[in-house]
Amino acid sequence: PPSSSTLPPRRSSNKSASMTILGRVGKLVSLFFLMIYDCCCAFISNIAPVGMFKYKDITGQTVLITGAANGLGRLLSLRLSTRQCPLVLWDRDEKGLKSVQEECVANGCTVKIYTVDMLQRKEIAAAADSVKREVGPVHILINNAGIGIGGKVVEVAEDDIRKTVELNMLCHFWMAKEFLPEMLARDAGHIVTVASMGGLFVSAQDMIPYCASKFGAMAIQEGLENETACMGKHGIRFTTVCPAYFQTPLLDNLTTKLSMSVMSVDFVADCTIDAILRELRIVIIPKSLYFMYAIKGILPRRTISRFMVSQLRNSR
Repeated sequence: PPSSSTLPPRRSSNKSASMTILGRVGKLVSLFFLMIYDCCCAFISNIAPVGMFKYKDITGQTVLITGAANGLGRLLSLRLSTRQCPLVLWDRDEKGLKSVQEECVANGCTVKIYTVDMLQRKEIAAAADSVKREVGPVHILINNAGIGIGGKVVEVAEDDIRKTVELNMLCHFWMAKEFLPEMLARDAGHIVTVASMGGLFVSAQDMIPYCASKFGAMAIQEGLENETACMGKHGIRFTTVCPAYFQTPLLDNLTTKLSMSVMSVDFVADCTIDAILRELRIVIIPKSLYFMYAIKGILPRRTISRFMVSQLRNSR
């Protein structure tokens, strides 16, 4: 029979096990209420009109924008040029860059431009070194550069698929490796990725490489946020922008039958700036598509497929 001297440790062990279980239950209850709170905040934030909430002050903060010479990148540059923040603009279109620089300088903004081919890792590294040396730390990084090549996956050239994945996804790794270490050292910064609704829903056809690359870009962004939090760095913000169809050169390469309207670049630019200055984690444009995003994990795969085919089936 056990001696009496062995009983107290057993009672102590049982008490310790009970406390561990209570602790775990307490954590689960706490996480549940935090989840409810986060859902309520997200719902209010997502339905709020542009400009409803107070914006953060980015005066004096250096903003780097890739793909800044044309389209959405150009409009983001022009809108930010009025907020007294120095701009660093990257693109391979040197003529377009100089034009945007002139427009931003006319708004009283300090602008540095760098001609960079985002498909070339060495050029990214060289330009990043120049920025760190000539400008200093980057506070807000906007990964906007991208490419869209339409066509059925069995018909698209392998080189075009590689280009799409390299520019829309892999270069986000390279930009993070260049600029995230300094943000980690300061525990401050903001990384913005212009993804796509194609990163949430794969289009019915003609856009598989594009959508796959945007899924990857979103995974990188989500992973970076999780990883920095695990490192105890909670001062770095991450924003992912997911617009549906808007007027870009990609649409010119497709003959897609759309039941939804094509948005203007100006509208997408306004929503993107709003998301950046409010430090939103994810913004879907237009807001009506938040509903589809919310129920994607609930609806059967067949239902989602029927919807995508009915709405986005190519007319060819």
